[in-house]
Amino acid sequence: MEVNILNFFSETEIEEIAKNAGLVERKSPITGFKFMLAFSAGFMNTPDGTLNQLAAFLNSTCGMAISPQALDARINFMASKFLKLCLQKAMGLSMKPLETDNKFLDFFSHIYIIDSTNFDLHPALRDMFKGCAGSASKSSMRIQFVYDYLTGQMYVEIGDTNNSDAGTLHDIIQNCRLETNGNTLFLSDLGYFKKDTFLMINKNPGQFFISKMRHKIGIQDMNGRETDLMNIIKKGLDNIDIKIKMGDLECRLLGQKLPENIVEQKWRRANKENKDRGRIVSDEYKAFLSYAFFITNLPENYTFNVLYTLYRIRWQIELIFKTWKSILNIHKIHSARTSRVLCEVYGKLIIASISNILYLRVQADFDCNLSYHKVLKHINTDSQSESK
Repeated sequence: MEVNILNFFSETEIEEIAKNAGLVERKSPITGFKFMLAFSAGFMNTPDGTLNQLAAFLNSTCGMAISPQALDARINFMASKFLKLCLQKAMGLSMKPLETDNKFLDFFSHIYIIDSTNFDLHPALRDMFKGCAGSASKSSMRIQFVYDYLTGQMYVEIGDTNNSDAGTLHDIIQNCRLETNGNTLFLSDLGYFKKDTFLMINKNPGQFFISKMRHKIGIQDMNGRETDLMNIIKKGLDNIDIKIKMGDLECRLLGQKLPENIVEQKWRRANKENKDRGRIVSDEYKAFLSYAFFITNLPENYTFNVLYTLYRIRWQIELIFKTWKSILNIHKIHSARTSRVLCEVYGKLIIASISNILYLRVQADFDCNLSYHKVLKHINTDSQSESK
């Protein structure tokens, strides 16, 4: 599987982006395209590469003799801005919507999965990238990542631990940062639970959400009367599917009673987490954990089993994060300079974006079940072979 970045970007186009970003203002041996190549393909060979290794990559790949010091001098604010613009272009690459034999999937033009991943940075960056309060980490980066399961389009926001999950999704919806032509579904976990966000989605025709239900959230019936979820749980029903209100939001609450072995696992996990925090798990919370609860504004033909199948698509993003870390080593960044850190992250994400489109093309053209991890690993192997 040969990968040529020129198949995805026009060199002329990249030079124009470099000029607009202020990276290239005069004739220079380090063109915008070569700089992008160093910080994208260059890291495929050495994911935690030094300036010496990146300079050697440019020499072997582009025949350009450049010193590490000269390369280092180009790594500045304009360079990070340039690579950010290149990443935005890469993330805009997409396939035609995935074709399936599932009528519930085919109803949607977009299925957006959102999640975040954190990793530690050099302590000297604590003022720019704040770590979690009270944790051992004094500096941390958080990448908020949105992935369209049907087209492969990607969207990221890079910040620190102040870049909250719930606030990020709310801002994305409020400012229409994603394409929503056709029916659109948003899948998010409890970290993104925010009634105002769901209300905005619900008000937009053709937009839908599925979220796990949070414990101790006040709900009402359709007449506005308070509803005690515990009274419903105590009935011991195998399945729950009722219309509820949460303030101005009207949606469905669906639940299914879980097998005893799964419930016991959830209880043990909850006990451990609360013990670490010096708290005791209440009987009410234990009862809540005996069900899998979801809320959605999808119509009633989307039963619990269909919702659960759709929600499991979220695991795709976990596999992507694992691949970013195991192959691209996106979390292994040693520099104490903000510009160098951003250039490295943007460059690795450019490769991630291109690799994802290749993965989708392989799936579409060959109708196989080759994983994203294997595709990226294959690209990495080829890249290393070509550089030798």
